[in-house]
Amino acid sequence: MMDEQTNPYQRLKELLELKRAGRLTFEQSRELLSLHERASADLSLTTEADAAEQALLKALVAESFNEVYGSLPFYRRPPFEFLRVFYDRTPRVLYKYRLFFWIILLVTLVSALGGTLAVLAGDDYTPKLILGQGIAEFFQQTVESDGSWALAADIPAPVRPVAGVGITFHNIQIAVISFLFGIFFAYLTLIIIFYNGYMLGYVAALYLYTGVLAGNSELGWYFIAGVAPHGVLEIPAILLAATAGLAVGVSWLFPGRRTRKDALTETAREVFLLVGAAALLLVAAGLIEAFITPLGGAITVDRSFTTFGERMQIYAGKMVFGVFMLAAFVQWLAGGWAEARRADLASREKG
Repeated sequence: MMDEQTNPYQRLKELLELKRAGRLTFEQSRELLSLHERASADLSLTTEADAAEQALLKALVAESFNEVYGSLPFYRRPPFEFLRVFYDRTPRVLYKYRLFFWIILLVTLVSALGGTLAVLAGDDYTPKLILGQGIAEFFQQTVESDGSWALAADIPAPVRPVAGVGITFHNIQIAVISFLFGIFFAYLTLIIIFYNGYMLGYVAALYLYTGVLAGNSELGWYFIAGVAPHGVLEIPAILLAATAGLAVGVSWLFPGRRTRKDALTETAREVFLLVGAAALLLVAAGLIEAFITPLGGAITVDRSFTTFGERMQIYAGKMVFGVFMLAAFVQWLAGGWAEARRADLASREKG
């Protein structure tokens, strides 16, 4: 079927280019809509046996949908269709810029390892140099004298909605800054990621190692359960925003045959979808931190009336929730990457 319909699909791609360039006539707009509907119908007729064709059509339909309906007034757009397009396209954009994602992830892991090793080696100087003396000492004192054992559980129920908004706003600020700072030759984005990764490894090691030294392994469980429910979304969100920032910075430094302005504009337009995904993830993480993480806080705080087994049920429940959220995120990402990879391979074979 693909060979017989190559011309309509090629024509659709040509019209999409004209649309982006702002040179589409009225008649061509009608033709674009007609070809989009035809490609959508062809997509619905494909089977799993036509995996390569299905992947190509799905990418083309998603791309043309965004151009066709993106120019319509909001009230004329299919309800919630933008969420479907967003859900489908974000993993593909990340696949295209996967090299930058792996770089960001590597910097995060290396810096987290550095923070962990500083705690294990008893190094007080390096954390104060990287994080600042005030922040390093604050974390040390918090871990050593953590009497509340509540983390986010000490947020009073009446103020949790406000706290959720505040947490979300703060996290989105970090994500947006990680993206915008990419314009400054990408190095500021890498510095932010290194700083956050180092802090994550340092604080986690403080809780776990201090618990071991004090002969109280529960301190480690308490920390993991206190950050897992929302942290499994916060960390990937920051990685996505930083990936977008790094991609923008590199496009400015190495524009190729394009002008720097064109390279920056085109890349920013593509990767901004990653920033949007990061914002949505951070909204979800903020709600979880305000309403899910505090659950069972009364039991973990007042340990004199509870057993370790009872408290472990609370810890385990939060950790299972965190694993479930992380698995859902990875499955979404992996599924989109697999489709993007099939489309990429099919395009290369055809070319």
